[in-house]
Amino acid sequence: MDGLRRWLAGLADAARSLARSPRPTVLCASAIVLAVMAYSTVASIAEGMAQVLGRRFETLGNDTLVIRGQSTASGGFVPSPSDLSDLQRMPQWVARAALVQELSGAATLLEGPGTRQVAQVLAVSEDYFDIDRIKVGQGRGLGRGAGSGKRCLLGARIAAALFPGGSPVGKFLRVGGQWYVVGGVLAATDEPGKFVSNDDAVFLPLAGAGALVKPGDDGGRLVVKAAAGADMERLRAKLSALLLRKYGGRFDADDLRIEAKQALLDSARGATQSQGRTLAWISLLASLVAALGVMNMMFLSADERSGEIGLRRAIGATRADIAWMFVCEALLLCLISIPLGLLLGRIAAGALKNVLRLDSAPVLGWQACALVAMATTALVLAFSLAPAWQAARKDPKNVLRSQ
Repeated sequence: MDGLRRWLAGLADAARSLARSPRPTVLCASAIVLAVMAYSTVASIAEGMAQVLGRRFETLGNDTLVIRGQSTASGGFVPSPSDLSDLQRMPQWVARAALVQELSGAATLLEGPGTRQVAQVLAVSEDYFDIDRIKVGQGRGLGRGAGSGKRCLLGARIAAALFPGGSPVGKFLRVGGQWYVVGGVLAATDEPGKFVSNDDAVFLPLAGAGALVKPGDDGGRLVVKAAAGADMERLRAKLSALLLRKYGGRFDADDLRIEAKQALLDSARGATQSQGRTLAWISLLASLVAALGVMNMMFLSADERSGEIGLRRAIGATRADIAWMFVCEALLLCLISIPLGLLLGRIAAGALKNVLRLDSAPVLGWQACALVAMATTALVLAFSLAPAWQAARKDPKNVLRSQ
């Protein structure tokens, strides 16, 4: 109980001391606030995007494999419609299969009424939307058969950009110099980022894309939904063997990337963890700068308050009491500045989300908040020990004599 009273009395004394020096106090508090704010802003956006990315991968399901092609310039495996036909002839193993080819070059230029946009254009086979669980918000999907040949689907955001103020369904859109009628608009997603979201993509039927189908740098991909009860590892081996047998000596197993959902999730987690470590180091450097500012202010404060320190020592304060007073001041700065920095960081993350047009809501878990709070407090307290010890070592006789 005595220790608690001493601690509270020290904080009250520290508050009075800080109030007597408003300018350096504000400068030090601002440094801590900015350090914590910078970390919480970036971490909030990164965590929100990681969560949405995880949910996106979840939609693939445990029964989905993705066969990725190589760049067209690399000479490796590039999926083709004939590969899709081969997969569709394996009903005991494959429930559905789809081919996705990303168009590049002039095919990405879209021309709507009075506007032009460059966007991601994907040529997809019929089952792609069912496998990937993509929903249509307006109109209808591409459907099956020849009637879908010159129809396209727009993501929610690119539809609003090309056809502002009205529904684009039934209107014409020029894609890479060819005319398509807009058959529907996809339901808005919560996918992260304007560069990877389906909201910014245009989908063409593979059968009707014609000469536009020139696979981009990713080489395209085959998406395979396994038949009910199929063993995923055996299916992966069968698909690899099928493609290697079909293409003979043109490429080997190293040219094939057959990824399961779990592999995609593990890759996403690895990227998120690496990102988290980078953010942690950035936060540590920012907190280090703030701690150096606090230490500098406390050195100046110790010199300016020599008379007060000498008087306290003369009336019975020990060296430990003087050192404790300075440590309490550093602790009080952290108690005030860190929560404010976290709050401002959340506000800044929300503003940045709107500026960058991100669909993911900022999220900052209590673990991340606790980590940055403890790291910043530890650094500030550690750097406050040097000025605290310098102040405690002052000789009261010399100090009072000089005063």
